[in-house]
Amino acid sequence: MVVLAGGSARRWGGRDKTAAVLAGRAVVLHAVDGARAVLGAGVPVVVVAPADHPAAGGLTAAGARLVREEPPGGGPVAGLAAGLAALPADVDVVAVVAGDVPFGGPALDRTTRALHAGSTLDAVLGEDPLGRWQPLLGTYRLAALRTALAAAPVDGRSMRSVLDTLTVAVVPVDTREALDLDSPEDLAVAAALLDPR
Repeated sequence: MVVLAGGSARRWGGRDKTAAVLAGRAVVLHAVDGARAVLGAGVPVVVVAPADHPAAGGLTAAGARLVREEPPGGGPVAGLAAGLAALPADVDVVAVVAGDVPFGGPALDRTTRALHAGSTLDAVLGEDPLGRWQPLLGTYRLAALRTALAAAPVDGRSMRSVLDTLTVAVVPVDTREALDLDSPEDLAVAAALLDPR
């Protein structure tokens, strides 16, 4: 599994949104633990984040390996490339989730099952209730994804350009599963979902 925990977090005033505290723990730890709960405790986890990420201690204690994209700040495709490079050699399928998506675990379970069931597919992504594909909430065949990434420089490249070269299917994900914490207001929504009193 690759968890992308980079980004500038402009709407957070420059603070790292994946380090924001949700129910006493960093958001990125919710993303990792939620995915592990459905993918299995033994799945290798690579988190693309700076070594000084505020949640680095918790991530390494959870068995995650931290790597940095090249160049730093190069965007999600550069982060994805760095994450894939750090995976063990025997991995052939990889789940990908953004570090600011705390409730995506059940969606990754469905994308992974659908990919295994579809032998001609390169990727299965979540599709939110508005019909938007979620490339950072999906499962990919590693060989196909590496080929797609190698087709052009990764710095600043869009995920759409990567998907255009893959055979992709989608599975529906609900609003909770697709919730990404792009603002402090989204964090309040996530907290309410955890404690709906």
